[in-house]
Amino acid sequence: LAAFTAEGTARNVITTGKVGVELVEKHIDASGAKVDFPKDGVAGVMPGTSVSKIVSVKNTDAESWIRVKVETKITGADGKALPTDVVSYDVDATKWQLKDGYYYYLKPVSTGASTDILFDEVAFAGSMGNEYQNCKTEIIISAQAVQSANNGATVAEAAGWPKA
Repeated sequence: LAAFTAEGTARNVITTGKVGVELVEKHIDASGAKVDFPKDGVAGVMPGTSVSKIVSVKNTDAESWIRVKVETKITGADGKALPTDVVSYDVDATKWQLKDGYYYYLKPVSTGASTDILFDEVAFAGSMGNEYQNCKTEIIISAQAVQSANNGATVAEAAGWPKA
């Protein structure tokens, strides 16, 4: 007695996509050229002046929603923290929305494209007193992305942001 049998196997590989961002920080140097922001920062800043710091975010992978957090820390020459309200930067509210401590870019960013500039200079108030002499100011910028595909019609509707 014999029986006919047959068998087949199909193996399909499905790979998920990914999102990724690259923070881009540029600077206009003394010659007027747009260059990478100096790794050692900028020295000799005086009250009432501004420092060129051009910040944007490049999307390195799938189309994404992008948000940016900007934190300022000022440490006096004596090592103590100083108030940061003497430092400011202008963000274009027609392209970025401040919410929950983050600036959300209002349009999805395509693969390989960049956001518009978040800000292009950091201003130091003329009212800075002697306690700010020889201080160290840090502008800490972090960027995050979530997929835009199937993830809300606007950045405000997007879900899945990393926890702060």
